[in-house]
Amino acid sequence: MALTRLTPRLLCLLLVSCRSFSFSMNKLPFSKRTPSASASASASVSANIVSPLASASTSSNTEAIIASSSWEDLEGTLSTLQAEHGYSDDREPVLTLYRDTNGWCPFCERVWIVIRAKNLPYRERLISLFAKPEWYKEIVPTTQVPAVLFHDPASADEPNARKIVWESKDIMKALDDQFPSTPRMVLDTPEYQAATEKIGKLATAGFGFSNTKNTTLVEQEERKVLFLEALDELEDDLVARGGPFRLGKDFSGVDAEMAPLLEKWRWQFPVSKEFDITEGRPGIQKWFDAMDGFAPYSERVMGDQYSWVATASMFARFFGDAADPKVLATIERSDAEAKRLMENLSSSSSSPSNIDDKCEAKFAFEAAAKVISNHEAIASDCSNKDPKSQVHISRSGSEVIADVLLSYIASLLMNEGDKAIKFVQSEHLQLPAIEDGDKSDMAQAAR
Repeated sequence: MALTRLTPRLLCLLLVSCRSFSFSMNKLPFSKRTPSASASASASVSANIVSPLASASTSSNTEAIIASSSWEDLEGTLSTLQAEHGYSDDREPVLTLYRDTNGWCPFCERVWIVIRAKNLPYRERLISLFAKPEWYKEIVPTTQVPAVLFHDPASADEPNARKIVWESKDIMKALDDQFPSTPRMVLDTPEYQAATEKIGKLATAGFGFSNTKNTTLVEQEERKVLFLEALDELEDDLVARGGPFRLGKDFSGVDAEMAPLLEKWRWQFPVSKEFDITEGRPGIQKWFDAMDGFAPYSERVMGDQYSWVATASMFARFFGDAADPKVLATIERSDAEAKRLMENLSSSSSSPSNIDDKCEAKFAFEAAAKVISNHEAIASDCSNKDPKSQVHISRSGSEVIADVLLSYIASLLMNEGDKAIKFVQSEHLQLPAIEDGDKSDMAQAAR
């Protein structure tokens, strides 16, 4: 399916669940068992939470399985669980963030980080870059993302009084002005201005280094030199100011601008360029360590290594020359690394280092929420016979079967909560009750 931004924790939970389920489809004898059928599974499932597939354990008809499942029930159960564990935010949203559907837009990401750094309650509306709705084009003159609609409770009866701002840097400034009691992100200082200008220079150099199609070897080397100079300048500035963030000890809007760039290069360049931006650069590594521990970023906005690596392969297929040995080598390295990362996640001997045991249930519930809210689109993509991207990946032949799988995974994530990782790695998964002929389609959907 088209890759969408997930935090490492969400991605780990979803990948482990689907990957382990895919392995189970291949390794276990197929039978009409349900998640609650085995003693090992039922012992860890809350007494008042039942998988939507459990009632179908005696059915041999796939359509009956679908009829017995209720996404509405799953959503209600999830809301109850989140409230019981203190994971729900009941604050009234003060703004709406319009961002790209997949979460890869760097301009959206910088605004997203700033909103979370200010701890503002917000709504999200996802805008497809390939099919922007007419209503969005009418309210945003540029038709681009991101945009932010500021809610004004005092003007609830006057919708036109609501303020909408576009262009990422303008939004960041507006957030400071609209919520003056929150940490200020955009600073009116020479140091801040100089830092943002250098980030712009680095971004331009990095784009040139990344995209070398239709360039000569001499031009490619020149672009590499420019990028290394800009990267080393960033390193020197980080070390000189003591870090861990760009301007010193506190996170600022400069870090929000840096994050989408460095995050992508951190994971993609080792496979696309055979180059590690942190090697020999302790200041940049220290910055990454700080960002990895910065909850407004790491708990929701930060992209994951697997998706960036898999995307490197996708971009090479889209924009590279299929006859170029370097492009083919990039695709081969990216695919091999993506496969390795996925297999490591699903290994029973693997204990993912990016999973905080104290927060694991929170992310299991959030992963379940993503599946529940997007199950129709996911099932459709899993079975799309004419995909727009990742066309080399085989699809399930049945959208119905893909939807059964998704309800199973969502139920498992909710039932197991903070034990979800260990449970799916135990290989005690029980298969939903579907007909034998649908086994292959479900395994493909899981993959």
